[in-house]
Amino acid sequence: MKRVYVVVFIRLSMIRSALLRFGGIMVLLMIALLSSAQEGNQAQVSGRVTDDSGQPVSGVSVTVKYRSEIDVATDDKGQFSIVVSPNDTLLFTHVGYASQEIPVENRIVFNVIMVTSESMMEEITVVGYGTQRKITFTGAQSTISIREMEKTSTPSLSNAIAGKLPGIITRQSSGEPGADAAQVFIRGLSTFGNNAPLILIDGVERNMNQINAQEIESFTILKDASATAVYGVRGANGVIIINTKRGTVGKPTVMFRSEAASLTALRLPNYINGGEYALLMNEARSYQGLAPRWSDEEVNKFFEQTDPYLYPNSDWTATVLNQKTWQTISNLSVTGGSEIIKYYTNVGYTLQNGIYKQDPANKYNTNANIKRYNFRSNVDVNLSKDLTMQLGIGGIIQNGNYPGASADQIFNMLRVISPIAYPVLNPDGTPGGASTYVGGNPWGLATQSGYSTQDHTTLQATFGGRWDLSSLLTEGLSVRGLFSYDRYALTSNVRAKEFEVKRYLGKDPDTGEDLYSAPYREEKPLGYGISNAGNRAIYMEGQVNFERQIDAHYVTAMLLYNQRDYVDLTAGSSILNLPFRKQGVSGRATYSFDDRYLAEVNFGYNGSENFPKGKRFGLFPAFSAGWVVSNENFWNISVINHFKIRGSHGKVGNDQIGQRFLFLNTINTAGQSYLFGPDQQLYYGMEENQIGNDRITWERATKNNVGIDLGLWNDRITLQVDAFNEHRSGILMRRSTVPDVAGFFPWSIPYANIGVMKNKGLDALLEMRNSTTSGWMYTFRGNFTFAKNTIVENDEPQRRYPYLSSRGLALNTHHVYIAEGLFASEEEIKAWPRQTFSVTRPGDVKYRDINGDGVIDSYDQVPVGYPRLPQMSFGFGGTIAYKWFDVSLYFTGAAQSSIFLNGYSIWPFYDGEGVNNVLREYYDNRWTPDQPDAHYPAIDRGNNPNNFLNSTIWLRNGNYLRLRNAEIGFNVPEHLTHRLHLKELRLFVNGMNLYTWDHVKIIDPESNDGTGGYPLQRSVNFGLQIKFN
Repeated sequence: MKRVYVVVFIRLSMIRSALLRFGGIMVLLMIALLSSAQEGNQAQVSGRVTDDSGQPVSGVSVTVKYRSEIDVATDDKGQFSIVVSPNDTLLFTHVGYASQEIPVENRIVFNVIMVTSESMMEEITVVGYGTQRKITFTGAQSTISIREMEKTSTPSLSNAIAGKLPGIITRQSSGEPGADAAQVFIRGLSTFGNNAPLILIDGVERNMNQINAQEIESFTILKDASATAVYGVRGANGVIIINTKRGTVGKPTVMFRSEAASLTALRLPNYINGGEYALLMNEARSYQGLAPRWSDEEVNKFFEQTDPYLYPNSDWTATVLNQKTWQTISNLSVTGGSEIIKYYTNVGYTLQNGIYKQDPANKYNTNANIKRYNFRSNVDVNLSKDLTMQLGIGGIIQNGNYPGASADQIFNMLRVISPIAYPVLNPDGTPGGASTYVGGNPWGLATQSGYSTQDHTTLQATFGGRWDLSSLLTEGLSVRGLFSYDRYALTSNVRAKEFEVKRYLGKDPDTGEDLYSAPYREEKPLGYGISNAGNRAIYMEGQVNFERQIDAHYVTAMLLYNQRDYVDLTAGSSILNLPFRKQGVSGRATYSFDDRYLAEVNFGYNGSENFPKGKRFGLFPAFSAGWVVSNENFWNISVINHFKIRGSHGKVGNDQIGQRFLFLNTINTAGQSYLFGPDQQLYYGMEENQIGNDRITWERATKNNVGIDLGLWNDRITLQVDAFNEHRSGILMRRSTVPDVAGFFPWSIPYANIGVMKNKGLDALLEMRNSTTSGWMYTFRGNFTFAKNTIVENDEPQRRYPYLSSRGLALNTHHVYIAEGLFASEEEIKAWPRQTFSVTRPGDVKYRDINGDGVIDSYDQVPVGYPRLPQMSFGFGGTIAYKWFDVSLYFTGAAQSSIFLNGYSIWPFYDGEGVNNVLREYYDNRWTPDQPDAHYPAIDRGNNPNNFLNSTIWLRNGNYLRLRNAEIGFNVPEHLTHRLHLKELRLFVNGMNLYTWDHVKIIDPESNDGTGGYPLQRSVNFGLQIKFN
């Protein structure tokens, strides 16, 4: 967190205004004489230090510059008093905050406001395995304040950072409780396999979506090779460092924060009704000269619902899904301590409810929800003036409840089952059904298929110590050790249930009784299934640190050994149950001359189990340098108070592709099965499971980064810009040129160092902040990230035409057909190049003949659009505050992204006439003789191979701008909180996903290709935060 102090002072002009009552020039003369007299006299001045919410800040050191013996600190009320001369300069300092120099002059009262900002020139910044003076840091990093993350009310921390950090690209494709975490990438994609960053919580690899924002002290991302080199191969894709809160000196402070949100599901699927569906079936038949399937009378029955069981109009979306739901998040923390022992403890509770409707007749819950209980305690003990010990304990218990069917199954059946297939319920109350897609009734899947529970238990223990050897060996030398033990267990209980499936046939004409088909599936009682998963991880590190300031020379050094043992306790094979071990040595050395000329060297030396002897260890060095131009004697541009140029060059490695021991040959003794003998007994054969490669080794990347840091008008405006590129070679991937006729199973083809990929881009952060003596404060923050990768080599076979190749394209770019519109007539079809997919009709899609051979086939696909993951991500917003009130807005967005609408419901009758649901988007924009300029092709009686291809007809621009969050807050004035015996009381209301501008409209622009799944939600959140001691 970066802070700056803005001073509000009371001049002697206050005295002048009082003395003006006694008359003109004499008063002015008296003030001049008084001022001159003060030049040689000392006087006592006082003041108060507060944060931007008006709360006092204790422990701020107030000294007289060049006279360090005069030193006071602010008390619990943020107040101080000090004796100074008018010519003196006061120096305000605090660990982690920017130093502020304030001339005394004729000021007698100092009211200091501490303004929060994450891009200020604070003294200390988080780096790999420690901290470093901000001025000497030459790598690329970004930070975000916890206050900013708290404005987004979400159980998953990855959703709180979306669009708020330069260098971060995220995409959230689901809003399902327990599965709503966003994908997070640092500077895009750089390899074909695992692109996930390394996430460290208190120095240990852990899941950031299991903790609450209120537990966090700092959130930092490291982006370039210089910043991540000390993590070796673990940091190849960037590093996220999260440090949790620790205790502070002072009496116990209790903070309680509670918030409750109303959630609204966004863009639920909108399907056509039963009458429209029947008309669409008739329309499809009419194009083939067939008689209508439904008469006008029958169509009216679908519309008017005079016979809802034989002519149903099932609105599956409204039947299965709620529009509204809710969540709540609460945290209670206690912090305090003395010079000997400091402590911080937090307990949290999170509840997020799902959107599935329930059957009141059920005695069990079938809605999706999660309940998470968080506990964290950090204790710091000073055993002596040189020896400190740290102990951290964390526990996370998460209980999940879900329907017996998965979200994918339920939403897939919403797309598949048409509104006229059968009623939601038969007359006897059983779920409607048919002989196709038996058990596919969406309401039945959501409410009658039983339920499942998931119990996650995570235990985290961390023990660390630091010994300062300055007095024993040499100044600035220290050693540090860290040990952690993490254990995770999952127990999943599945109480699946099969409901009866039968079709209603109408009433017996003689008896009037309801008639049903023979059951397609009998009802069964609740079943019982259990599955378990578990793992444990042990991490150890030991490091030697050196830090020394010698005149203008500032030197630091670090040497570290670490090792992590991870064991999958419930692995399915003995090989996978072996400890997964990572170990290595890393180091760093930095040098600064007069805080002007900076240099840094980092390295990581790591071993991997994936490679054979002689190739298991790799050295990955990095070098960076910087020049603080504004600290030069010739610098005289007062507007720019800080200007630093920095650059880095380094190498990183990667060995993580999801498979182990790539050099080993393995045999599957339970391979393909065969029936032999007169009794046809089943025998299993042996087959190659993995063919090892004894020459395989690290995939390596060379990274470069150039950046500048600017501070203007005493850091009221700050700018950070970084340009980067990466060349990754020897990427681990299976050979793609092995033909199928060679007889190798796809999973047995060996891995090799084959792939080559480039990645380049730019990220930037702009911040502005200011406050006034009248109580106004405003801030602005904007960030931008652009990352574009290019495939250089992917081992694909030689293509007939160069444009069919993926080389030279971004990863996951689609090859599709270029649609030139829809055929208007048979004459146009005859004049067009022959399309080979099916017999073409008016209303079908016509495609461009790319190679000009007069035939449109698979050779006419070209790369179109952008990958699904955006290449550009941005965010901007700010806060305006006046005294006790504040208002914040923040927008996020993405660009250079494409999404394909395909599959069930947008490709109508994909499984045959009258089988699948149909989105209104298609129905209202389809081709008909009366609507020849439509966007979508004409309806067909079944799967139309010509129309149902990935083409530009179904391509959508995935760019969007979203009002991500907004907040209105009120900090109750201090004189009122004191009456309530409180230190702080804040009331707030905030919202998330409030409005989106995009081109897709029917599904969220962050969704996966297709027609959407479990939707994201808009939240309106009310909360309060109380502090007392």
